[in-house]
Amino acid sequence: MLFYVFLVFLVIALVFWSRFQFGEEGKDERGQKILNRSYTIVFPMFIAGWVLIRLVEDFITPLDGDGWRMAVWYLISGIMILHAILIYYFRRIY
Repeated sequence: MLFYVFLVFLVIALVFWSRFQFGEEGKDERGQKILNRSYTIVFPMFIAGWVLIRLVEDFITPLDGDGWRMAVWYLISGIMILHAILIYYFRRIY
């Protein structure tokens, strides 16, 4: 069930991100400022998520192939959803 909730939010986030990134708003100076600010938050979150997955595997429970696939799926989809939320938020601020 959680997979499908993430899938719906991921599709919405991808549509929102692509409309901003490839639209006119993402190409001007304000749009670049919004994207850069969002990337500065999202990239460290990706690294932290990857480290968290590695720590879970090393110290709590080893992940099999399906566990890795789901962990990476939730990491990447969560990062994309966060990226779209941050773009929406920074559009309101800047």
